[in-house]
Amino acid sequence: MDKQLREKRDKLIKEMPSFKEVIRGSLMTYYLTCGNPKCKCHKSSRYRHGPYHYLQVKTKGKNKMYYLHSSSMKEKVAYGISRYNKLWSLLCKVSEINIKLIKKGGK
Repeated sequence: MDKQLREKRDKLIKEMPSFKEVIRGSLMTYYLTCGNPKCKCHKSSRYRHGPYHYLQVKTKGKNKMYYLHSSSMKEKVAYGISRYNKLWSLLCKVSEINIKLIKKGGK
């Protein structure tokens, strides 16, 4: 049983994405009203300007927003966030296996 757990753990570790691909944050999309009070964006929310995409990152208890200038930047950020989520999921599974091995007295 210990051997199977170690093999499963090693397989999960091999599936982990490269740290070069990982981005921790959230992808935010906004539609905004402009400063022109005569613009139709002030009359109805369906005419708001956008979409504007931002990467939101929480550091030292504060949220920081980074504007994503292009759709390619948005795609890279979305990919990085998905890689982070996969890494986190795999880390949780590896941790569970490590706890089971510790309970059994293995490594």
